[in-house]
Amino acid sequence: MSRRTLLQASVRQSSADRRRCRFGFIKSERTGSVKLGDRSASRRRRAAVALSAAFVVGAGALATPAYAQPDTTKRVTAQAEDPCPTPVSIADVKQDLADGKPVVGTGWTVVKGTTPESFKVEVLAVIPDGIGAGRDLVMIEVSDLPSQNVIGSNGIWAGMSGSPVYVDGKLLGAISYGFTWSASPIGGLTPATDMMELLNAPTAGQAKTKGAAKNKVTLSAGQRQAAEARATAAIPRSLEKLPTPVSVSGLSDKRLASLQKTFDKSGRSFIAYRGASGGKPVSSSAVPTAPVPGGNFAAVQIYGDLTVAGIGTTTAVCGDKVLAFGHPMDFAGKVSYGANHASALRIMNDGADGSFKMANLGENFGIVDQDRLAAIRATIGSGPVTTPIKSKITNLDNGKSRTGTTESAVPEYTAAATVYGLWANYDSTFDKWGKGLATSSWTIKGTRAGGKAFSVSRSDMWSDLGDPTIDPAIEAADAVDALLSNEYEPVKITSVDFNSSVKSAYERYRITKLAVSVNGGKYKNVSSITVKPKAKLKVRVTMRGYQSTVDRNVVLNLKVAKRYAKQIGTITVQGGLSAGSSSFLDDEDLSCLLMDCDESEGSLNSIISDITSPPKNNVVRADLDFGENDEGEFSGDARTFAAAPVTGEKVIVIKVKKK
Repeated sequence: MSRRTLLQASVRQSSADRRRCRFGFIKSERTGSVKLGDRSASRRRRAAVALSAAFVVGAGALATPAYAQPDTTKRVTAQAEDPCPTPVSIADVKQDLADGKPVVGTGWTVVKGTTPESFKVEVLAVIPDGIGAGRDLVMIEVSDLPSQNVIGSNGIWAGMSGSPVYVDGKLLGAISYGFTWSASPIGGLTPATDMMELLNAPTAGQAKTKGAAKNKVTLSAGQRQAAEARATAAIPRSLEKLPTPVSVSGLSDKRLASLQKTFDKSGRSFIAYRGASGGKPVSSSAVPTAPVPGGNFAAVQIYGDLTVAGIGTTTAVCGDKVLAFGHPMDFAGKVSYGANHASALRIMNDGADGSFKMANLGENFGIVDQDRLAAIRATIGSGPVTTPIKSKITNLDNGKSRTGTTESAVPEYTAAATVYGLWANYDSTFDKWGKGLATSSWTIKGTRAGGKAFSVSRSDMWSDLGDPTIDPAIEAADAVDALLSNEYEPVKITSVDFNSSVKSAYERYRITKLAVSVNGGKYKNVSSITVKPKAKLKVRVTMRGYQSTVDRNVVLNLKVAKRYAKQIGTITVQGGLSAGSSSFLDDEDLSCLLMDCDESEGSLNSIISDITSPPKNNVVRADLDFGENDEGEFSGDARTFAAAPVTGEKVIVIKVKKK
């Protein structure tokens, strides 16, 4: 196999013929907490002046009066009546701060359920080019309004991303940055002026995912000191893009830990937690319910048994266009994720990752079609077209079977949806981890250049002392990845169909010795033989099962062609596990499921051949090789199949006489 991807065999540790990995959450070593103390109005005003002096560069013309203390009753009405308000000019904000005038507004977000609640937001400074070239970041402090408990001791939490902030009925922007590992009220806001530019971006289309965008804004020593004066605790060197809480259904702790590691390796600032499935797009003539500013927003990349949805907040709704998050999800440009409602369960306070919102998916209301630096954008209407991954798993221990479906809304994530979706069904049906034996067969269908249909199929047998479901799922996902990431033709996967049976009884054979019979003579256990041209060979292969004292024999037939007179070669006998069927499963993680890191060579046809041609794990293969080519083709071969995977290799030297 010539291709190698990081997708393959992240789940092994070294042994004689197998690697297995023990999954575990990759926790950040960052720790810390910030206690929020009471602050007088005068102290806040003094700090605002200090921060404005430290941050503000230049000044714009004053076009609006000083911003007043928020009126929550008025704000509820303004928000409800104008979900697409006029954006606040950042030049005006800079001018007011330079003049020492307080800039105070109201933010909206959901803490529990679906109803937005209000909180106070005070602008501390504007950081020029904080988000990107020509894109300023507004530094803010959040706090609770009287009788409200939105912020509490959690500070700014992951999942607040997109929470709109209004000042005098205008939209200042969306909360999007924070000190994510500490419960700090200090954070960053993406200006509404930048977000609103997405309203006129073209719809539809799909771009290849690019990974993480810029996610840090470095603070100077003076800026940190000014922020610390308000937060009453040490402030880190940089504000970070708020992580996206990702609701994941269908995975056990072990698989969820693997997925979190995959996110980390691919550079995605995601916090995976166990959530509910649901919200699949359906064909319906009913007009979907539009989201509301400050309400929950779920960007769904995978639906079904395995559901993967980023949770954030809706910022604005302008006609059939919705802006959310205030930062990118995958920074992938034109995309086609599902846009769903969600219901918040609670705000979790995690010591390693900071506080984050947990939510369950609601109904689909459209498509996320833009994933940009300032926001993600959705269009209200029909949901995305998805690729179905169907699996039927049969548990031979009890006769039960389950048919499951996972659907990928992102073509580049179809491989990830395959491996984790299959594991979800395996874990539900096999209902255990431990030694076992599995069979698998799958078919991948799709289209290639010119819209020409293709189909790729393979079957195999697997055994493992730790988890027999790991390898068959990875093999199918690797095939999907190889097809989609090829350099030669555009490929679209239209379906993946997977069938597998699994049982707890573990079996594996090991080749222990060889004996050769020449032209019907007696079998001899030798390290080399000398024969005449056209000789007929019977190779008896002796195998022994796992923890067994009983030998089993199979016989393979070879013939020495006349053209090999006066040559020296080898007879190599291998079990399928040693003959290369899983030789491509030797990298360390699954991050290529989410990244473009494959380096395929040849053509799409050669890639398909690489997928289908390797010997099966339970094959016993004898190759007669006289080294007459460099392509790995043999002068003669024979093979048979055993009742379980086979490992081991034995070699005999063969000399051919002149006559």
